[in-house]
Amino acid sequence: MTPEERDQLRRDNFSRLFPPAVEKLVDRLRVVKQKSAKGNYAWDQDLVHDTWVEIAKVFADCADSFGVTFEVLVDGDGVDYVKPKRKLK
Repeated sequence: MTPEERDQLRRDNFSRLFPPAVEKLVDRLRVVKQKSAKGNYAWDQDLVHDTWVEIAKVFADCADSFGVTFEVLVDGDGVDYVKPKRKLK
């Protein structure tokens, strides 16, 4: 296999695998959003805040691995500098 063929195979594999993975991620976020219906659920706001901060960190890191840089802010602060609202036990 030539280097060009190997590169094409890698591009084909990415094109086959990446879109479905992204579709699954978007669908899971849609499911999570459904849990925000206050008429059906009650939640610990600090837990939700801290969870979304962690998701934002992973999101930014994942995008960075593809060469896409995001500046993620939480209440005006960079996500890497946001302190947890929950007290760890």
